[in-house]
Amino acid sequence: MLPSDLLIARARRGLIYPLFSSFNALEIHVAKRLIEVFAESVGAERRDLEKRVKTVEDIAFKLGLDYRFARGLAHLLYRRTRFSKPKVAVNPVKARLEVFKIAGEKFGGFTLNEEERAEVFALAASKLGVNIKELENSFTAVYEELQVVEEFDAPSPVELLKTYNLSLAQTLLFKALDLTAEVEISGMEMKILLFNVKRLGLMYLAEKTPRGIRLYIDGPASIVKQTERYGTRLARLLPYITCARRWSIRARVKRRGVVYKFRLNNRYSRLFPKSRLELEEYDSRLEKVFHRRFMTLGSGWKIHREPEPLIAGRHVFIPDFVFEKDGVKVYFEIMGFWTREYLERKLKKLGSLEEVKMILAVNSELACSSDIGSLPFEIILFKNKIPTIDVYNKLKKFDIEKSAEPSEIPISEKVLEYLKTVEREPLSKVLKNLREMGVEEDKALKILEIMGFQVKWSSLDPSKVYVEKRG
Repeated sequence: MLPSDLLIARARRGLIYPLFSSFNALEIHVAKRLIEVFAESVGAERRDLEKRVKTVEDIAFKLGLDYRFARGLAHLLYRRTRFSKPKVAVNPVKARLEVFKIAGEKFGGFTLNEEERAEVFALAASKLGVNIKELENSFTAVYEELQVVEEFDAPSPVELLKTYNLSLAQTLLFKALDLTAEVEISGMEMKILLFNVKRLGLMYLAEKTPRGIRLYIDGPASIVKQTERYGTRLARLLPYITCARRWSIRARVKRRGVVYKFRLNNRYSRLFPKSRLELEEYDSRLEKVFHRRFMTLGSGWKIHREPEPLIAGRHVFIPDFVFEKDGVKVYFEIMGFWTREYLERKLKKLGSLEEVKMILAVNSELACSSDIGSLPFEIILFKNKIPTIDVYNKLKKFDIEKSAEPSEIPISEKVLEYLKTVEREPLSKVLKNLREMGVEEDKALKILEIMGFQVKWSSLDPSKVYVEKRG
């Protein structure tokens, strides 16, 4: 992706399209010259590289190219460059702190003339055990322009231009309100693409088509918060779409207050670098923390990340987790980025999965749909982290569903008489009394559920949990 001020696009008759490189001789010449400048600058200071890059940009502009073209190429080449701080005799931060400290003590921190500055540096150099020249080198080493070009990964001119074209499309989609992608791929490739959409945290709906999949994705411009983070994630998805043999995307892009249509398909594939459909790295801290905490509960439920996709008519849905116990599967979906409209669309699709056991964890600040309670699923509201104990309590209900009917669980008259006296008691006390009546703890919990009691769990410590009769 490029900075928005380097995007070159044209709008006409309600359509907008980036001005892609066509790999003509002039564009290849400029790309080749910039690559040579970076390669020849290894070992030089960054300020020298920047001067040479500026010279090439000026030449490209004089030859009739948009100044943003050469600057965009340079931006991509800087990403392929590794810079290092110059080697110095003393830590730059330590050097600056010592100089400022002495200047403040001796001259009150005011602007120094040349003579006063020389005196301060001499005192600081003496204290730090270096000569004045070494101190001055350390003092200025914090400036980015003095960094040294350590390494450069040089692409070919055509490779650079193809990366530039992809970056233009990604930058334009940063202003997208929504995007629809149709991709013709195999079943295995479809799973990988869906997993990547999921892992990137994009707001999506997916439908199977006769030859692949159709994705509806909300764009960065449709959300209020974290647009940059979301836009970057959408940009990372684009190469996974363009690597298919046949693909197309349609988007609505808002630019300068006007909404335009953007169209792109596999006829443009030759303009982009070849990509491979590989699994995106799983990087959601929220899910990782929940997975780790749930594993420590000892609940008896096995938890698996990213189970097989669920099919609801034409719609394809991948939950975040599946819990398994005694042949029972309960799916778990965590809501990510949200808008009101997307939330309502998503819940409508999930509503068609009536035969599926599912728990939904929804950010309470984004649960803005009044229809959420009408779903045939268990709902958990959360803010900063998913309450593991709440998920455990929801799973316990499925334990009861799988258990035998009340008549199949032996309940003595003594137990029944005792439970009639319970309105609200500490769980520890109830379990103790039932244990004395010969009822083991796991069966006691099932009996309580069957007999209409509700266990109020605020902790896994039974002494802090209460049992009460349902109203």
